[in-house]
Amino acid sequence: MLNREVLIDGLSEGEKLGAEYVELRFQDKYLANFQYRDGEFVNTTGSREGVCVRALVDGSWALASTNKTEREDIIRTVQKAVKLARGSAPSKEKKIILAEVDIVEDKVISPRKIDLREISVDEKIQRISEAAKKAQDFPLVKSLTINYNEIVDKRIVVTNEGTRVEWEDMKPTLMAFAVAIDEGKMANGYVSWSHTCGAEFFDWHPIDDMVEQASNKASKLTKATLPPAGVQSILLDPQLVGVLAHEAIGHTAEADLVVAGSFTQGKIGKKVCDERITLVDVPFKEGSKWMGAGWLPYDDEGVKGKETKIVTNGIMTEYMTNRAFASELGIEPSGNARAYTFADEPIVRMRNTFIEPGDMSLEELSEAIGDGYVLKSLMNGQADSSSEFMFGVVEAFAIKNGEITDEIFQGPVFTGNAFEVLSNIIGIGKDFDINLGSGFCGKEQPAKVDGGGPHIAVKAMLAGGN
Repeated sequence: MLNREVLIDGLSEGEKLGAEYVELRFQDKYLANFQYRDGEFVNTTGSREGVCVRALVDGSWALASTNKTEREDIIRTVQKAVKLARGSAPSKEKKIILAEVDIVEDKVISPRKIDLREISVDEKIQRISEAAKKAQDFPLVKSLTINYNEIVDKRIVVTNEGTRVEWEDMKPTLMAFAVAIDEGKMANGYVSWSHTCGAEFFDWHPIDDMVEQASNKASKLTKATLPPAGVQSILLDPQLVGVLAHEAIGHTAEADLVVAGSFTQGKIGKKVCDERITLVDVPFKEGSKWMGAGWLPYDDEGVKGKETKIVTNGIMTEYMTNRAFASELGIEPSGNARAYTFADEPIVRMRNTFIEPGDMSLEELSEAIGDGYVLKSLMNGQADSSSEFMFGVVEAFAIKNGEITDEIFQGPVFTGNAFEVLSNIIGIGKDFDINLGSGFCGKEQPAKVDGGGPHIAVKAMLAGGN
């Protein structure tokens, strides 16, 4: 781990050269990926470390980075950042002003019981190999992919204002994907989890159990048909609620997209959906047993994360910001500035985004629906800044006369406008979980985020069905 004093020397150099604001961020990021596919392994492990310098001169930003961490290299990088900022300042029409923040000094380690590094690479490969044999119990399964990856991320952020923060983050992710074929009909089964935790992850989600779940889903779905298309009464599971909260609403409330003209621009204080909906983005959030994968105590500007209530009782109430956009919008910074590697610029990103629980049991939700469908597990999807979305779902089960049945359907497509969907609420469950699975948010840079909520019953469109 780099000595923090070397970074502080860089701050002094930036001030000496006339920068009004200087920020140095050190990152040491370890990535490991183990992929099994039909008997073949591809494994990659490695670390990447370096320092990012951002300097503000006469309202003009500049960024420079280096993968060398000796004092002389860091000083040269500071000099480069200040020179770039000064050079671009005369042509800068819109001057950058940073919102005021609390000066903090802290050191944080993410929650874990057993360090992921205590389990050897060989043991992880062996566990995956043994778990893969579980697919042999399902004769219709013709292909199996198991993907396990882990991130161990160490960061230090120092600023010439006085902030000094350090944190270490640990995130394992596991996915099992099975393909089954029966009489020429192919179906997929998919299960994935990701948390902020240590090796206790494998006790919560044994790899062989996940292989069994994926294989069982794929096998059953070979006999399934598509559900009917059209407006239906739908019960969404917590993962689909989470992806709706993140993709279709959360992005519209990120300050850079708000300024660019997203749906939520100018909506603060206005009703945007059913009054039973409260939607939040927070630096920490626990699910039924685990901490959400979006754990982020401080952002990459050194700002302490705070709860952001995007929607409160159906009213648009807050945006997610970094310091520059907070100043432009006249609001408080929320700690949402994130960069994937040391060479990346921090941009406004989500952390753990979810809809708060209501007061109905699963049985009460099913009864309220009467006849409809329960949708389970995201397969793929997309959304835009107008809040229009289309999500492919792994499976659906029929709800008849208020009871969830075993009648299964494959590949429903859930589509619409998120704010309209959340204005057509039938009921909100009192349960809660958080899990967006194995994916990363892909806004310009990858970022590990999470999302969730309770089961929610809505009136919405299923597309592409029978």
